[in-house]
Amino acid sequence: MKVVLRFGALAVGVALAAGGVGEAAEETAPPRKVATKKSSSKAAARKAEAASKKDKEEAKKAELPPGVAPQDMRKGPARVKPATAKFADMPRIADSKKDALADKKRDEAIEGFKRLIPKLQETSTQKAEMQYRLSELYWEKSKYLYQLEMEKFLTAEKAYDAAVARGEKATAPEQDHRDSERYRAETMRIYEAILSEYPDYPARDEVLFSLGYNLYDLNRRADAVARYEELIRDFPKSQFVPDAYIQLGNHYFENNKLAPAKENYEKARASGVPKIYAYATYKLSWCDFNAGDLDAGLKKLHEVVDYASQRGEELGDLRTEALNDLTVFYVQLDQPKEALAYFKQKAPARRQGRLLAKTAAGLVDAGHFDSAILVYRTLIDDSPMGANAPEYQQAVVRAFEGLRQRQQVRKEMKRMVDLYRPGGEWWTSNASNAGVLRNAFSVTEEAMRVMVTEYHQEAQKTRQVETYRLARDIYKQYVDAFASSDNPEFVADSAFNIRFFYAEILWALEEWEAAAGEYDAVVAFKIPDRDSAKEVSNEAYRKSASYNAVLAYDKLVKIERGQLSKSDLKDGQKVDEKKDKGDVAKQKLVKRDAKEQAEQSLTKFEDRLVAACDTYNNLYPGNQDEIDLRYQAAVILYDRAHFVDAARRFGEIIEKFPEERRSRDAADLTMYVLESREEWKELNTLSRKFLGNKKLSKPGSDFALRVSRVVEGSQYKYVDEVVYKKEKNPAKAAEEFLTFVTEFPKSENADRALTYAMVIAQEAGEVDKGITAGERVLKEYPNSSFELKTRYTLSGLYEKVAEFKKAAAMSESFVAEYDAAVKARETQSKKDKDKKAKATTVAKKDDTPGAVEDVESKRAQKAAELKAQVDAAGEWVADALFNAGVWYDGLGESQKAVTAWNSYLARFKDRKDVPQVAFSIGLVWEKEKKWGDAARAFNRFVEDYGRDSRTAAGQAYLARYHELLSYQKLKDVRGQEKAQDELVRGWNKLAEGVRKDTAVLNAYGHARFLALEPTWKRFSDIKFTRVSTIRRDLTNKQKEMQRVEKEYAAVLATGSGEWGIAALTRIGLAYADFARNIMDSPDPSGLDEEQLSMYRGELENLALPLEDKSSEALEKGLQKAYELGIYSEWTLAAQDQINRLRPGAYAQVRPVTYRGSSDSRIASGVLKDLNGPISASAEPKPAAPEAVPAEGAKPAATPEGSEPAKSEPTASLEGVRP
Repeated sequence: MKVVLRFGALAVGVALAAGGVGEAAEETAPPRKVATKKSSSKAAARKAEAASKKDKEEAKKAELPPGVAPQDMRKGPARVKPATAKFADMPRIADSKKDALADKKRDEAIEGFKRLIPKLQETSTQKAEMQYRLSELYWEKSKYLYQLEMEKFLTAEKAYDAAVARGEKATAPEQDHRDSERYRAETMRIYEAILSEYPDYPARDEVLFSLGYNLYDLNRRADAVARYEELIRDFPKSQFVPDAYIQLGNHYFENNKLAPAKENYEKARASGVPKIYAYATYKLSWCDFNAGDLDAGLKKLHEVVDYASQRGEELGDLRTEALNDLTVFYVQLDQPKEALAYFKQKAPARRQGRLLAKTAAGLVDAGHFDSAILVYRTLIDDSPMGANAPEYQQAVVRAFEGLRQRQQVRKEMKRMVDLYRPGGEWWTSNASNAGVLRNAFSVTEEAMRVMVTEYHQEAQKTRQVETYRLARDIYKQYVDAFASSDNPEFVADSAFNIRFFYAEILWALEEWEAAAGEYDAVVAFKIPDRDSAKEVSNEAYRKSASYNAVLAYDKLVKIERGQLSKSDLKDGQKVDEKKDKGDVAKQKLVKRDAKEQAEQSLTKFEDRLVAACDTYNNLYPGNQDEIDLRYQAAVILYDRAHFVDAARRFGEIIEKFPEERRSRDAADLTMYVLESREEWKELNTLSRKFLGNKKLSKPGSDFALRVSRVVEGSQYKYVDEVVYKKEKNPAKAAEEFLTFVTEFPKSENADRALTYAMVIAQEAGEVDKGITAGERVLKEYPNSSFELKTRYTLSGLYEKVAEFKKAAAMSESFVAEYDAAVKARETQSKKDKDKKAKATTVAKKDDTPGAVEDVESKRAQKAAELKAQVDAAGEWVADALFNAGVWYDGLGESQKAVTAWNSYLARFKDRKDVPQVAFSIGLVWEKEKKWGDAARAFNRFVEDYGRDSRTAAGQAYLARYHELLSYQKLKDVRGQEKAQDELVRGWNKLAEGVRKDTAVLNAYGHARFLALEPTWKRFSDIKFTRVSTIRRDLTNKQKEMQRVEKEYAAVLATGSGEWGIAALTRIGLAYADFARNIMDSPDPSGLDEEQLSMYRGELENLALPLEDKSSEALEKGLQKAYELGIYSEWTLAAQDQINRLRPGAYAQVRPVTYRGSSDSRIASGVLKDLNGPISASAEPKPAAPEAVPAEGAKPAATPEGSEPAKSEPTASLEGVRP
């Protein structure tokens, strides 16, 4: 167990760490010290430099030679830690949970040892062993705590760096190692105790080495050296002696005491331990280096590389360090070829480039430029597409600069740009590595910028065309490569300035098109969002470029138009780059006819000249050339018939420069152009601006009055032509029309606008708005040309809000106004002729051109408009009369309804619906119970339209039927019988299809039923009142009974539901009447009581079958009534009679849904659509039969909440025509 504890962690490897910057390597890190509130020198330095830490790191990285990694930059020898495992930095994977668990176990072990050790004998070797084991636990505890402390510090440092980067104030974190140092101090105390109290402790050599190592780490170097020497002296065979020699050698080497250092390294080397041997040899080579014996040192490093290569991975790190240090020796010896040969033979392939690059960089620093160029060229040739190739080439350029070979520098610079510029073969090959591309970009951009600047300066000195063209070509290459990328990372800081210089060279060479394009590019150029780019870029160039673009495009336009010759500089000519470029051209305006001239496309350069003028004015408003630039752009557009855009631009000029001499002329021109192009919105906007500009439109001036008329007219035209007709936006148009009237109440278009608003509101279903607008037309503009249209439309709107009286009255007034307008037409012609003659006379006195024409034109226009309105209204008169009749009918004003419809019949005899209207007149009288008028109307209908092809099939028959009903109401028996006979006779003349019509069938059934009234009367008049005649009366009653049953059965056979039920009821009532007469007959005289009883019994026997037949007929009638849903007086009479025969059979009258006789007006189609939509008519009421039930029968009770059944027809039509 003791051996395992002491040597189980023993490591024979050597862990290498990067050294300092001196020839004698400094320590990798300062010795650990217990941190206090006053930080160590390192913490203080970190606090002072934290804000610029990243910048310094980046600067340090940027200073690295090309192809050299930061870890390769150590100049002195590498250091090692002891071979013992507990002092070596062994590879491990962090696991906080496992470390914490191990620390917990460690604490438990520490507490166990602390309890155990006091119980052991003081001089016991076992106690010393237990103390040493406790010290090992303390040492592990110290390292664990140190790890936690460093993690905490690094986290805090990261947060601090982030806060500084955000510009926040923060306190720099400090390292605090008090806890770990406490355990470390306890470890060393135990070491001292063991050494002093247990001189014979077997592991004393290990304790001495551990103590020495920690003392040195705490910067107690003298004490540490003493312990190492004591270890070597007292334990010369100890396994720790070679490590002690190494530590002593490092101590003397770091203090530049080469002799003792070399002596200790030699002793360590003599131990033969492989890693100790290799490292000792490595350090001896550096002793030779510091002693100036470079060849010996080089030889020893070769030995280390070979020895380490033989041992494989065991000494891989030392081999790497030896190869890295060989670059220093080759540089000092100036042996580039030897270095190339050795590294290519001995170094791993992946490290050869780095080693050679470091060697080349060292040669440059040492002033061996030719040697460096040799190595760099080899590196480029070995990997022409390598990531470091551009930097190697840049290093070649700098090396030639060091040699002061200027021509070669220029040659190599051009070669660098050609090879590594964006888009080249190398660039494409490395496209996936943005960092590499960025580095190459910076390197090549700098080279090309220097080159093009030199050539431009040379051209300015020589003024030769050839030199300028050479500079131009290089500028183009620069712009393409470093000023054109979409990625700002690949746009150079100087790109903006270089682009401008390129444009200037093009101008100097009189290459106007290319110059204009480059000036545009400068104007549009977006400077990268980097401080470095913003500091370098001169924004004044942008304004110059924008102005110069105008001048360049102006020259190109003049060349297009043949006003300027194209330039062609010859070789040998001189170029004057400083020659004045001139000023913006002054343009003149020539009026053109906008109506006849078709729009032409601008030429390419005209279009760009307009854009250049706009750009300059937009970027630099208020510049001294603004009005000239604006005019130049506007005139170009005007000359090409782009009148709308030109007018807008002239308007802007007028608004901004109202007192300019040309402003009013330009204003008239813009309004003229926009009016002729019917660009009403633009015209209205501009004319309002003109009118509002009091400097331009002085109040009361002719110009101001003219503009105000344009404002009014263009506003109306915009709403009418654009919003309503083109955009088809009626809601917006209506609002705009109302706004127009509010703004221009005296406008000649005000009534038109209100009329439009009314019509639009009607179409949109906004009835209230429509009514308001229409009423305003009639009230505010009584002589409007749109009065007829307004009245007709208002009538329909009133109907929609159930203002039927207003609707009817408005329709009447519309017809009256129409008639007046037509009549006025005849006299208007003569008046117009007289006015024209008078206007001509006035014109002779007035020499104003066009006076007569203007007056006549306006009058003719108004007359034509009025004529059009009257003509249009003529199409609405028929519907207006028809609708007025409907509305008056609904209001109960029958006379007015009839008057309207009679007018309709008189004026529109040929219209298809005339018969239906005539029929409706009869229905109106029916509804008003004016039976004489109704009879005459229906009779006239039959006479006038009975054979008319427009009359619906069966309608004449129904008219005759309504005539019959009217006579019936009048109790005009003669008229009734005449109509009745015609109905019966005319039945067989009807077509089969017409006879199937329910209304027609019921009319026929009713006529047949009424024709049987005399038969019924004869039957019902036979009474058994006298004993002496009872036998004869009985025989007659039986004969009449047969006739009644037969005749009413014939009515039933017609198929009329209502009158078939009435016929069945009459049959039932006839049998009941017969039975009742028998039972009510007088008793014969002379019969005793028994005989009388027998006599009455016989009568009952005679009456009972009659009552059964009565019940049967009545039940059939009721059954059919229920089936058809007919509820009439005949239904009630049947129920009542059955209750008489069988009391209680109908305790309550059975309510049924009424269908009646299917009112003839509905069935005949009179209430159907009459060439237009119609409104709902009143619900038909049940018809009551004219004949009454049998004498003595009581009508059944009317169902609660219902009206008594009647047969009075209604006369409402179902709707109003539009």
